[in-house]
Amino acid sequence: MTAFTIFCSVFLIISILYFFIIFLIGLGIFRLKRFTRPGGQPVTKVSIIIPARNEENNILNCLTDLERQDYPPGLLEVIVVNDHSEDQTERRVIDFSATHPLMNLRVIPAGATGNQAFKKYSISSGIGATAGELIITTDADTRSDPGWISSIAGFYEQDHPEMIIGPVAFHEAASFFERLQVIEFSGLMAATAGSCNAGFPLMCNGANLAFTRKAWLGTMDSSDGMQYPSGDDLFLMIRIRKNYGPGSIKYLFAKEAVVSTKPERLPGRFFNQRLRWVSKSRGYTDPRIMAISVLVWLFNFLLLSTLVTGIFIPQFLLFSSCLLGLKMLFEFPPVYRIMTLTGGKRFLYLYPLVQLLDLGYVSLIGILGNVLPYEWKGRKIIPLKRNSRE
Repeated sequence: MTAFTIFCSVFLIISILYFFIIFLIGLGIFRLKRFTRPGGQPVTKVSIIIPARNEENNILNCLTDLERQDYPPGLLEVIVVNDHSEDQTERRVIDFSATHPLMNLRVIPAGATGNQAFKKYSISSGIGATAGELIITTDADTRSDPGWISSIAGFYEQDHPEMIIGPVAFHEAASFFERLQVIEFSGLMAATAGSCNAGFPLMCNGANLAFTRKAWLGTMDSSDGMQYPSGDDLFLMIRIRKNYGPGSIKYLFAKEAVVSTKPERLPGRFFNQRLRWVSKSRGYTDPRIMAISVLVWLFNFLLLSTLVTGIFIPQFLLFSSCLLGLKMLFEFPPVYRIMTLTGGKRFLYLYPLVQLLDLGYVSLIGILGNVLPYEWKGRKIIPLKRNSRE
């Protein structure tokens, strides 16, 4: 047996496992039914937590959308947690509250931290200052429709999950680079929705996440993931899955439940953002997430390597081209399905290009995200730094 045959056999096994996971994700997302709000008045007390640092240019749009929500004001409170902002973020929230007295809105300080887990402490501080049965976290730069909270609360009152993962989309994608991100991000959202409904939730996004106070208190561990600046959403999801089972986590497939944010304008900012997202991977403890993460990276790295090698060795080019074609074929239906919810189908002509770019991006960021420093809200984060505790 030649070295080429052995390599192809190993790669084929990895590919079969990869395509099986994609198949399960596709099956999960196509089995999702669109949620329609039930009739009747809601009864759930909801607390919205918004960690904010240097968001003076975004926070007013976010708060305006919340003020326009059709959820009963008496059942809603909004807490903005000021994470040591160096601009007018806090002043903007105070002024907005003064001009909208019927809105139960407060701003509180995040408090001091002895490590790099700034957002985690902000969320913890916000939850400690609230009384809602259902907690919803979002970001200061998101936009939402008037039925956003009602949709989440209605879904909770119907199914009573411990965690609800909501859809996130990009808006204002004007440039070519921003449109590429719409396709790439739709792939992440498809994996999020499909894996959750298939019974093995892999991801979630803190820009649109809801969970019960009971689940937070029942799984809270002050040291869990605190050495990683990112991952407040994922580490909580892992804890809830472990304590309450995968069935306690549901994906909300509803148009009015979508929140949107802007894509990154520049490649450098995009790369910096993804370094932050990947940096938490060293803290994974869930064996399924760990195994699938390694599998995805291996498949993309080997596929990229064989495509490059194929320039010199035609046998590799034929083999890898077939796998690339299968990859595009398997991953397109879930992406299309999520785009029926989040929008962006007009950019699907970029799908083949994004697939090619993803090979290099996934291979590179999977390594560099664990070692390279990055900036987040004006702070330099060092992934391998050992955090102190105060």
